[in-house]
Amino acid sequence: MPFFRHLTFNFQANFKLNPLQPTPPAQASELAGAFELFVEASQALELQYAALSRKVEDLSADLFQANERLNVLLNALPAAVVLIENDQISHFNQAAEQLIPGLQTGSAWAIPSSWKPGHGPDEFHLNAPGGLRTLQAQRVKEGARSVVQIQDITANLRTLEDSERVDRLAAMGKMSAGIAHQLRTPLSTALLYASHLCTPELDVKDRVNFAQKLQNQLIHLEKMAGEMLQFVRARPQKTNIIALDDLVSEAMQTLEGLRQEKAIVIETQLQATNCMVSVERPSVVSAFVAILENALQCSQPGQLVKVSTTADHLRGQLSIEDHGPGIAEDMMPRLFEPFATNRVTGTGLGLAIAQNIIRSHRGEINAQNKAEGGAVFTVALPSMANF
Repeated sequence: MPFFRHLTFNFQANFKLNPLQPTPPAQASELAGAFELFVEASQALELQYAALSRKVEDLSADLFQANERLNVLLNALPAAVVLIENDQISHFNQAAEQLIPGLQTGSAWAIPSSWKPGHGPDEFHLNAPGGLRTLQAQRVKEGARSVVQIQDITANLRTLEDSERVDRLAAMGKMSAGIAHQLRTPLSTALLYASHLCTPELDVKDRVNFAQKLQNQLIHLEKMAGEMLQFVRARPQKTNIIALDDLVSEAMQTLEGLRQEKAIVIETQLQATNCMVSVERPSVVSAFVAILENALQCSQPGQLVKVSTTADHLRGQLSIEDHGPGIAEDMMPRLFEPFATNRVTGTGLGLAIAQNIIRSHRGEINAQNKAEGGAVFTVALPSMANF
């Protein structure tokens, strides 16, 4: 019996008139009227209760269908997907179940202990029967809920490495003529100084002078050879998780002598607090040094160079602004190409190497002229996600 019908029945039983105790006509009329009102209210509540019950049933059916559609959608995704609520697993698809055996709803989410940190951010290495696999696990948080998407990027990385190798070989082909030109001039000069040293009647003062010039040319050749080798390097071999601001500070400290020599003022605004990047420290610092050195070399004594960092949950960014003459229009398209330089003493490999290093860390480097004069270089590196 429905609740409201049961309540009406009890009311009838409790207020049934006793024939042995006569009730005054006025009181009987009031009781009858109240009873009719109660019956009408009970019937209305019973109808509302029935409608509410149907609504709950409809919503339950919709929720069931929505869950079914969600499961179909999750299982159709090629990547492993894990849905998390309040740090506990609520849903996962078949790809996740195959990738992480023993995954259970209601259990706490954690990166499996068998996964080892990879070279890039959010990357992990997994030893599988078919060989070493590289996985990328990205977590997107929205309040108490979050989604973890895990992809096997082993094949993508192999394709990227092959593409980068082809690009470097193509660049080396273009560099051939430049290498011959760049090496020929200092080599010819070094041979000239060496021939002077072989002159028997040369006095000691001139001999020391030619020896110093010969040494400078050989140092220049050695530096150029080292830069060429650095340019053709592949991906970073050993990475560490380091604060972006620490890398920038180290690069600025390296160029402190040049800054003082040129009397340049450096304004720093390092605001990438807690931004951690997975990088090969020496190579990334050298890339920052190359960009910062370019800004110092283009600046006049007393001018300002602004170095700033910012960060969000996806990446950290370094910005280096100078107030020099800016980048020539004919240089802009080939700014990061090997041997592209307008400086007589430059090799034109610094920015090319910097771009190669930043790209090998899945980052980006860009340059543009400012409307008020000078140029700004920006470097973006992926930041490490928190799991």
